[in-house]
Amino acid sequence: MSNMIFMYGYQAKKLTVEMRKWQLFHNIFIIVVLLLFSTGICAQQDIQWQQLSPKQQIILSPIKDDWNSLPAQRRERLNRLTGNWDNLPDGKKNKLQQRLNRWSNMTPEEKRAFQQRREKFKSLSPQEREKIKRKYKWYKDLPPEEQKALRKKWEKEKH
Repeated sequence: MSNMIFMYGYQAKKLTVEMRKWQLFHNIFIIVVLLLFSTGICAQQDIQWQQLSPKQQIILSPIKDDWNSLPAQRRERLNRLTGNWDNLPDGKKNKLQQRLNRWSNMTPEEKRAFQQRREKFKSLSPQEREKIKRKYKWYKDLPPEEQKALRKKWEKEKH
């Protein structure tokens, strides 16, 4: 019984020095994490258009009018991508520019519909998303004339 202590009405073995050190480290770690999150250090930045470099503003100019309405997560991702622009492969640069231009040419209704489809896609199971990605890749690998024929067929089936 000499090596037992009572804590809150429960019997517990005396903590060894190592266990006490570990518990202290654990408690300090939790406090630091909570402080970081409460002060916003780990929180995502809400990047405003004016905070972008002139080069980033040029790259992202097709979506300038929509910048403030984009989710903070997307703005952060675009900020990282364009901040690293010189190191990106040309293919990735071209793809991003095409997407930005396509977005800027959409009507507000098309943008809403696109966002709804994206949210629906994100809500699917990983297996369902992978299946859709495979079908899309298959379609994109078809010659342009076959893609056009399929689009016509699908349009007829829709109506």
